[in-house]
Amino acid sequence: MEYNFKKTHIGKDLAVSVILIIAGAGCFFLNKGIGIMIAACGLVSLLLYKAGYKVVGKDYLLTKKSEDLCKCCKSSLMDYLNGKDITPEIKRGNEGGSIRLDVYFDKANAIVYAQLFDFSNYEYVPATEVVEIYGERAEKLISKF
Repeated sequence: MEYNFKKTHIGKDLAVSVILIIAGAGCFFLNKGIGIMIAACGLVSLLLYKAGYKVVGKDYLLTKKSEDLCKCCKSSLMDYLNGKDITPEIKRGNEGGSIRLDVYFDKANAIVYAQLFDFSNYEYVPATEVVEIYGERAEKLISKF
């Protein structure tokens, strides 16, 4: 199944943008040029800075983490993502080669979307499809990050 992730605002994004806009308005009375510049930065951050993700058609807010891991973790992670009930081995670094694990997760609802990539010919090539994990298995992977 294909999942489409859409970038979205989280509370922190909105708070930073609003604080910059208010600070710009306050600075406007001291120095018009600096006030306008800070307020403009706030508006640009409001438009462009989005740190959260949502799956199209779902309502929960996800956080993305990407980790470069040692190649020795690949078999453990492949088994885990294929549904085996094991504890995935996660060892950061690049000993013996490199793989990347992209994880979109929501701790509150215990939902994880994970995909494993191999590093080959100077680019990351998908080793698995995006896998959706719920409940206790999801919490096990979230705790590793």
